[in-house]
Amino acid sequence: MNPRSAGRPGEPSPFWFGPDDRPLFGWLHLPRDRTVRGGVVLCQPLGIEAICVYYTYRLLADRLAEHGLAVLRFDYDGTGDSTGQETDPDRVEAWLSSVTAATDVLVGAGVSDIGLVGVRIGGLFAANEAVRRAGVDALVLWDPCLSGQSFVREQRFLRHLSGGGGDGGEDALEAPGLRFEPETVEELGGLDLAAMDGTLAKRILVLVPPGTSRPRALQRRLDGLDVEWQEATGQDLLLDSHTQTPPMSTIDRVVDWLAAGLQGPPVTLADVPVGAAAATVGTTPAGLPVVEHTVQLGGLGLFGIVTDTDGPPRGPTIVLVNEGNTHHIGQARIWVDLARRLGPAGFRILRFDLSGNGDSGTRPGQPDHVARAPEAIGDVYDAMTAISPDDPTDVVLVGFCSGAYQVVEQALLHPPRGICVINPSFSFTPPAPEEPSARRARQHSRRWLVQVVGAPLRWVVRRRNPSDLDRWMRSLENGSWPMAMAKRRPGIPEWFWRFVTLRLLEDTGMDAFEHIEASGVDTFLVCGPADYLPIALGSGERIRALERSPRFHVAILDDLDHASWVKRQRELLIDVMVGRFESAHPSTPS
Repeated sequence: MNPRSAGRPGEPSPFWFGPDDRPLFGWLHLPRDRTVRGGVVLCQPLGIEAICVYYTYRLLADRLAEHGLAVLRFDYDGTGDSTGQETDPDRVEAWLSSVTAATDVLVGAGVSDIGLVGVRIGGLFAANEAVRRAGVDALVLWDPCLSGQSFVREQRFLRHLSGGGGDGGEDALEAPGLRFEPETVEELGGLDLAAMDGTLAKRILVLVPPGTSRPRALQRRLDGLDVEWQEATGQDLLLDSHTQTPPMSTIDRVVDWLAAGLQGPPVTLADVPVGAAAATVGTTPAGLPVVEHTVQLGGLGLFGIVTDTDGPPRGPTIVLVNEGNTHHIGQARIWVDLARRLGPAGFRILRFDLSGNGDSGTRPGQPDHVARAPEAIGDVYDAMTAISPDDPTDVVLVGFCSGAYQVVEQALLHPPRGICVINPSFSFTPPAPEEPSARRARQHSRRWLVQVVGAPLRWVVRRRNPSDLDRWMRSLENGSWPMAMAKRRPGIPEWFWRFVTLRLLEDTGMDAFEHIEASGVDTFLVCGPADYLPIALGSGERIRALERSPRFHVAILDDLDHASWVKRQRELLIDVMVGRFESAHPSTPS
């Protein structure tokens, strides 16, 4: 494991910057020769939209750097890898001040021409910064929220649409991936793009999704300015949490527009980044600082952040594995919050990006930004080897959803000291065709069953609803059909599901857990009821046998949804995990 190098030609540099007592985290992208004609600050959205846009912003920053621009992408105060909490007071001003601090980095380095880019509410923040500075050279409003009030309405709608119910308070907002306290909701109401007084920018680019009319209030606000309107194609797939597909055509539009407009005098940035290689994020009860620093893991240079103290670690290193194609902060920032709870208790924690995602590189021939890539299995072992070189198995692996599946795969190959798996998902279709034997923990139907049932199933579905054919065939192949059947027919007796599990399916979750327990791995399974059902279906006796082992522990949390977008659910998960780790690894008396 090596400290993340800063400033190698053509490579972005991670660093902390801003206030000493509340450092912000960011990435600075520069051309290979470090000579720039302008600088761009990327203002991300909030909540689930920030997670969706993360990889797109990385691609955009790389492309802009290739065109001779310095680019800074960063996390607002209390979000991502920056310090602070989403429930701290004065959130809106803290977010706006974060944009100012990020822009100051480029201005302080001597960059003259400045551009700001903002997606969704990030556009509102970018416009506010432009007004604060009495105008910047370029402003890109990418599908912008027109006001804080409209953003709040949209987030409430999304929350109810997802079946989340109330907000836990009449004036609070429990948006997907981020909680807004009543004070923050009220402060957001004071932001209105159309009503902003002052100079916005010399040139403005507004991107609206295809088929969407230009907002009249925004048109009136921009009347008389140098404004260009273009389409934000691919916005629906970009903001879909399951796909997060980078809209390459929109990226091209933004790059071409900014590169043509930011043509300031060349400046060579020799000493960068202007910031710190580490940040203090807490203290232990003994007063030792809890510090985070960036690292490169393995030959590919997987990006990671380690939370640690100067004292001896409490137990093995805890390695947090991403779910889906989310980057290293985890679902709704749960890995950051968990690391900063465990760090003060004396634990050493690593969170990192799987290859092809977040800020890690891509292996040869690997598609970018996909979930459950087969390369991820090797990524986890690379992380284990880098963080614990003397004994790669001297770690505890923690995973959520598809990350939990990756943890189980690794535990079957190289059994670690322990694993903690949250809402694991074992039935899925791989991102590319492969032999079932390529994975040991991916549940699938037995081949003979697919061959026998496949032909008549195709015939029936094609006659009734041809558009559902792919879904039905995937369900048959990947072994998810018993779960769908159990939901529709809850009265089917247990003996039938026991027959299905033993005779019709292969490599079930229970098969994996039995192998892992037998290899001596301490296993902690945490599930909501809906995610526990496919594991327990037809396996009641097997689970009860496992629970008699001192190495196997189960926690069923009644209020836990699969994605755990709600803050109280994430806090519950963190409490349960911290309690388990502290009991499994008692602190050494001082």
